[in-house]
Amino acid sequence: MIKIKKQNGFFPAAGSSLLGWTACFSAPRSFLLTAALLSCSTIAFAETSQTDGEALRQELRQHYPSFAWVERYRLAFPAEVQGNNALWRAPVPPALGSYADIITALAPLQDQHVAIVDLKSGKQEALGILFRTSSDGAMVVWRHIDPAVTALLDGEQIIDIDGQPVKRWLENAANQTFGGNRRSRSAEAALKLAVATPADHAALNLHREVRFGILGKDSKLRTVTLTYKPITPHTGAALAHAVERSDLPDIVQAHGYRVGIVRFGAFAPQYDSVFNDAAEAAARQDTSEDGPMLAGYCAVVRERLARINDVAARSDVLLIDLRGNMGGFAREARLLARALTDQMLPTTYDVFPGGQPGRLKLLKQVEDPSCGTIATPRPLIVWADAGTRSSGEFMATWLWASGALTVGERTVGAGGGRDAGSTGFTLPHSAISVKYSGNFSVFDNGTHLSVNEIPESTLIDLVAQEKFAASRTRPFAIQAVGLQPDVTLPTTAADLADGGVEALRRVMGQLVRQKLMPAR
Repeated sequence: MIKIKKQNGFFPAAGSSLLGWTACFSAPRSFLLTAALLSCSTIAFAETSQTDGEALRQELRQHYPSFAWVERYRLAFPAEVQGNNALWRAPVPPALGSYADIITALAPLQDQHVAIVDLKSGKQEALGILFRTSSDGAMVVWRHIDPAVTALLDGEQIIDIDGQPVKRWLENAANQTFGGNRRSRSAEAALKLAVATPADHAALNLHREVRFGILGKDSKLRTVTLTYKPITPHTGAALAHAVERSDLPDIVQAHGYRVGIVRFGAFAPQYDSVFNDAAEAAARQDTSEDGPMLAGYCAVVRERLARINDVAARSDVLLIDLRGNMGGFAREARLLARALTDQMLPTTYDVFPGGQPGRLKLLKQVEDPSCGTIATPRPLIVWADAGTRSSGEFMATWLWASGALTVGERTVGAGGGRDAGSTGFTLPHSAISVKYSGNFSVFDNGTHLSVNEIPESTLIDLVAQEKFAASRTRPFAIQAVGLQPDVTLPTTAADLADGGVEALRRVMGQLVRQKLMPAR
């Protein structure tokens, strides 16, 4: 099988083990889908007299993209912030004597890409199901990833977790979950409930067995206990296939419009036979590292385009459903975004620490040649939610910047990232590995930015305008803040039950009333 390089995001490479949860969610070079999913190797450190807090502070001061960025976000969204800035500003860095101390110290970064890997605690484990949450604190069984789990049905409501009402459990778990957006931290906590490391589960006060109070489809209450099991090589594929399944029919009639549904649950080509067959065929003729990968991506785009063209031919408008998108390979997401529109996508730059304090380095992301474009372009509506992360957010952002309308909830805010194979920084005394964003990303529809070093304050002043609002006329960013939709559409418990059909009809009416779409 062709080896895919530079993976970031949430899904594992085929045959690899799932290791960190938020760990590989991504810079936009290539994003992988489920929890950081490559084996994590530790770095050997010489004996040091530094405390773990001092060592981590030094590491972040040298390599974290921008504390000024973090502090500007915290100032703009005081209701969303976690903890304080003691890790990088206090006269003495905090003591990091436990896993909980490290979480407390790192949570104030408001960074969804932070992950902590304690190799002594064991590898990733799963309950065999995935959950979805609503903005009002409801939770349902969303997808099965292990057919052996038969005690629960998709769509059944979770009433309590280990005896604690689910809304309260989500609120408490969100406080132990990394990220800048409180609603998204709650959605992420539900994801960690399903799949994470034993250490992550312990941080959420979970044990080997989890007891759920269930409201069944027969309206009867019952209790179901599930046990965590180690991730197998089949788990990644099961996840990829499960989240790709649409909750909506191909066409929804709403306010005179035929709305065609295009679902993207993840960008995980390593589990797609179309990608693997094309990449392996190309590798027999092309010995370069990148040629076979691009051949595989283009094969996927052409295969998806055939289905998209069929839906578009029967539609007046296309709705791109990115709810709960788990990320994956950004190159695939970019090529698919280009295939959906005849408009130019914005240029994307990755932002790294510069050569000296107070400066940032901008590197332009690689732009692949187009693999094809929709036969009949349609107006685009992008539906994202608090579970849309990583390259799913990037697709939503690229399409919005090129003119699409967005509806739903503010996204996770995973606007930076690191390669999935990152070993992280190992604390010298505890030997726990800390992973974090190695860069943030900014989007530019004009010519404001270029490949260069830039004063940190100059860039932050640009992107932090109007509380980090997205813009089609100046550079903007989604790190921590996420992408704010044009029309807010909170996820309700009813939406979890019907897949969002009635919510889609409501929002189409709202778009017409606000004259964002013409009446028909």
